Amino acid sequence: MMRFFKLTQQDWEKFLQHQSTQIAVVSMEKSKHPFKHILFPPHETLFYFRKDTHKELSEIKENKVLYYGLPPCDAKTIQLLGLNLLADPADPYFQTIRDNTVIISKACDHFEPNCFCDQIGGSPGALNGASAILYTVEDGFHLLVNHDWLSEQLVQMNFIPSEVENEKADFSKGSVPVREIKPLPIDHLREKGLSTISKTALWEKVSATCLACGICTFLCPACYCFDIQDISFGRVGKRERTYDSCLFSIYTTEASGHNPRPTIKERWRQRLLHKFTYYPMQYGEIGCTGCGRCISECPSHIDIREVIRDAEQYCE
Repeated sequence: MMRFFKLTQQDWEKFLQHQSTQIAVVSMEKSKHPFKHILFPPHETLFYFRKDTHKELSEIKENKVLYYGLPPCDAKTIQLLGLNLLADPADPYFQTIRDNTVIISKACDHFEPNCFCDQIGGSPGALNGASAILYTVEDGFHLLVNHDWLSEQLVQMNFIPSEVENEKADFSKGSVPVREIKPLPIDHLREKGLSTISKTALWEKVSATCLACGICTFLCPACYCFDIQDISFGRVGKRERTYDSCLFSIYTTEASGHNPRPTIKERWRQRLLHKFTYYPMQYGEIGCTGCGRCISECPSHIDIREVIRDAEQYCE
């Protein structure tokens, strides 16, 4: 059961000030870098080692942190990454950060040019796995909470909650934008056989301008590919994990030198299929939040929305 709180601007400021005396409180808004960089850092040391002795695990910080102000598309990061990184066996580094992270997202009040969450079944006012979501209303805020610790903090400050079944309950969500727009044909693509598209003009068209720089994967809230390397200095060393990308040629290069995805064409096919076919098959969710970073930051101006629409024409 979720809890719903009515807060004035003064109440909200009082709550944040009170929390900052107990835990770290960080204001977050949508930026070029996704919230993924906090939950699943681009570079982290897993452990240190010394020859002929036991390895020494890297310190995993267990301090609780409250992040507020994230848009729902960024808040969904914690949900999508968890589908993979918390599968048995769970990644202890990600799990520790996630368990000590409290997210209060803030519903969007407008669509940015490249946002498309509503075209893939999402909403700029969805909870998306966050601990709570803040809706701006005329006389303050409405706060929907789905987190026991957070609810207790609010109740201890004498804020009175109302019980609600889910985020679709009948309460005002303020100025959350709604627009008439045609959904992207993702479900239709799977039904028609997106995975059957192999060496066709579609992939040649997409890859013609792609630089394979990997920025779309590094900035994607749902991408989790990584590489692990051991770096040694004589008798001591460390094991590091860094982001990797399915768009890099070395990503699938085998020890023999053979690469089953030798060109950008094959790698772009893999990228699209992973997000919109394999991810749903494995986890029941598409591997995309509709944040639009891959569109805004692509140096070749590739628009994944256009790729999806084009793909529909090539399905058998």
